[in-house]
Amino acid sequence: MTAITIDLTDLEYRLNPWPTYEVLRDQAPVHHVPGGTAAGEDLYVISRYDDVSNTLRDKKTFSNQVITDERFNVPVLVNRDAPEHTRLRRNANRAFNAKLVRNLGSWVQTVIDEVLADALAGDRVEWVEAFTTTLPLRVVSDMLGIPRDRKDDFRRWTQAVMNMFAVAAGMDPDEVPGFLEDLLEFGNYMGELAQERKGKPNRGDILGALVEEHEAGQLSQDELTIMAWSFIAAGYETTMNLLGGGLRMLLTDPALAKRLTTEPDRTEDFIEEYLRVYSPIQWTLRRPTEDTELHGVRIPQGALVHVVIGAANRDPRRFPAPDAFDIDRDNKSEHLAFGAGPHFCPGSALARLLAGLAFRSYYPVLDRLSIDPEDPPRLRTQQGAYGLARMSLLVSRGPDDRKDRTS
Repeated sequence: MTAITIDLTDLEYRLNPWPTYEVLRDQAPVHHVPGGTAAGEDLYVISRYDDVSNTLRDKKTFSNQVITDERFNVPVLVNRDAPEHTRLRRNANRAFNAKLVRNLGSWVQTVIDEVLADALAGDRVEWVEAFTTTLPLRVVSDMLGIPRDRKDDFRRWTQAVMNMFAVAAGMDPDEVPGFLEDLLEFGNYMGELAQERKGKPNRGDILGALVEEHEAGQLSQDELTIMAWSFIAAGYETTMNLLGGGLRMLLTDPALAKRLTTEPDRTEDFIEEYLRVYSPIQWTLRRPTEDTELHGVRIPQGALVHVVIGAANRDPRRFPAPDAFDIDRDNKSEHLAFGAGPHFCPGSALARLLAGLAFRSYYPVLDRLSIDPEDPPRLRTQQGAYGLARMSLLVSRGPDDRKDRTS
């Protein structure tokens, strides 16, 4: 039997968790880690697909209100239970509805075209900064009515939201100093923006919908800010990691790139399989509302439970040959990358829309891009996330560029 070690500070575990996940699923589907957080709190790690799926859906037994340290107990949607969560989620669904997302298509394509043109303007480009970060930031900030000249602030605020989740999971808050101040700054700023929009026509964006609900008495000022935080979490992290990792795969797998270029209708299959194999969000958190037992392990009421989505999505009990990337896999859409149950990611429709349009925009320029051999890609070390921190690409000139140079 292989010894199981879960150390949230361990760089190897953050960068390559798959071997550990396999051992967990096979030997300890509920694994107790005494003193596993920076504060010395015990962890219970759940890793098999059925258990993860059931835990995400069982709102009676597992609470989503996981932050117990009052210093960091910021009222975001993902840290709330029914009935408060039910009411706020209903408002979120109205503001971020499927019709709104569908109507965004042509506008999102325009933004993609702008960002892509800027990224391809030189002979080399750092893709994570130039495209995979910039695109979702621009789309989400525009939808929230945040001016583009606040891009750097919005990036900082967005990272603060993700750092809050990592701290809730047990990371030492000293690793991310200032994140709480950044969160509060964002909340104050969104309050100012909402105040400016009151009494004015809805521009058709998310902020306009939230202001309408606030004016109708359905959302308080604080709740409006909660919703803004939640849309950042929903619309940014998964998309960023998907766009970078997916392009890297296309640039290193010529057969796959050729297939998708000639069969662009398979793009959605590619996206779903990527989300399964390389879940951008690797785990989420719950706390039992009562003592519960799973696979013979007693999990005390209120204990911190790591629900490992990344392990569940590679469980051979659900997905045959789970480590193989196969866009023809019949049940790939059963992945849990967007969660499940009442807290299913409200930004999933936007993430899929952004990714689908972005990958289709990649195909015509793939032959112009190659990974810089002098600067290989580097993965992020953020707890709970899986994606690229950096990917330097060499850019060759397209036919139109060469024509311009010789004319």
